Amino acid sequence: MADFALFKYLEKPSIVRVYLLLEDGAKERLEAVARIIAEPYLELKFRPDELPINIVRPGSKLLLSLDTRVGTVSMYTHVDAVTSQRVLRVLAMESFSYAQEREYFRVNAPVKVGCQRVMPGSDNKPDPVVVDTVNVSGNGVLLNCTDPLLSNELYELIFYFVEQAPQKCTARVVRVHEKLRGGFEVALQYIGIEPEVRDRLISFCLAQQRQALRTKVQISDFS
Repeated sequence: MADFALFKYLEKPSIVRVYLLLEDGAKERLEAVARIIAEPYLELKFRPDELPINIVRPGSKLLLSLDTRVGTVSMYTHVDAVTSQRVLRVLAMESFSYAQEREYFRVNAPVKVGCQRVMPGSDNKPDPVVVDTVNVSGNGVLLNCTDPLLSNELYELIFYFVEQAPQKCTARVVRVHEKLRGGFEVALQYIGIEPEVRDRLISFCLAQQRQALRTKVQISDFS
């Protein structure tokens, strides 16, 4: 019997991460409000003009992901029907989950980050390029960039938290993904970070997690 563990976290409509799995093995990251129709069927409602309707069709494979108190719960689904320009009916296939270490819990939160490539032996340091985060943890960060960063290269990151001093660390680019609608998602892992900076990032993540757990999903945000 298939495991539909994600359904127990969707008793109320919830915002989930949706990864469209493309034929070349790439993934396109989206967000949608998930609502149970009747197990094993879900309805996914996207923001206006966000769903790439030209490449989504019945049978397309999606990966849904939701952060919970016990870790991240994910589920593979197939598109059963494209019911409108914003809504998909999907058929659940199987769920899986993994626990996240408390201190490295990932949160989806926008933070301004300055990126500056580390150039050993060079006195000419370009101005940091300021971008937004997609998600943050105590171990790494996913950035939303107009231009790609260089894979496997080192960058100095400067986190600009509201009403806090900027926090700096060094990180390596571990993945660069070109998005269907332009721009890039760039994943970096911290490799040179002071304990107090990591503590600040962890504190930010936990505060964001607590806020998300207290806040009810507002479906009107997607209207």
